[in-house]
Amino acid sequence: MTVLKEKSSARSPYYDNVRPLSYPDSDAVLICFDISRPETLDSVLKKWKGEIQEFCPNTKMLLVGCKSDLRTDVSTLVELSNHRQTPVSYDQGANMAKQIGAATYIECSALQSENSVRDIFHVATLACVNKTNKNVKRNKSQRATKRISHMPGRPELSTVATDLRKDKAKSCTVM
Repeated sequence: MTVLKEKSSARSPYYDNVRPLSYPDSDAVLICFDISRPETLDSVLKKWKGEIQEFCPNTKMLLVGCKSDLRTDVSTLVELSNHRQTPVSYDQGANMAKQIGAATYIECSALQSENSVRDIFHVATLACVNKTNKNVKRNKSQRATKRISHMPGRPELSTVATDLRKDKAKSCTVM
């Protein structure tokens, strides 16, 4: 599994040469963008889609919107409005996932209990081993997952654990 984050790996030209070395053994690629920075969603299409298609065309992608708590944060909304922008909506993320051919779109917030980072890796892991939430017991955040997964406009986590590959995951690379 390879995780691509806009902030750390896009700015340095050094990573343009090193990053592709992590792709060949990947079962899944998580492309992460910042919901509070619309330009990071643009880079999904401009940079990451082409790179993934070139270096690991048979690997499925999951698009992950990070910092979903900032979508309603007053200071974030004010700052974005000064630039005539708004946070990325759930529908914009879901549409981008379809546009790039991602297996699913999911959002997370490290500050709130809704779809935590742990839940994102749980969905990716389930997808890599070709299972759904119904087949696996979870101990800690299952109650929060049930509570959040029934929010209007959000798919249940069991629906995002899709069929990626039948092999087991070999590694996890975070860049």
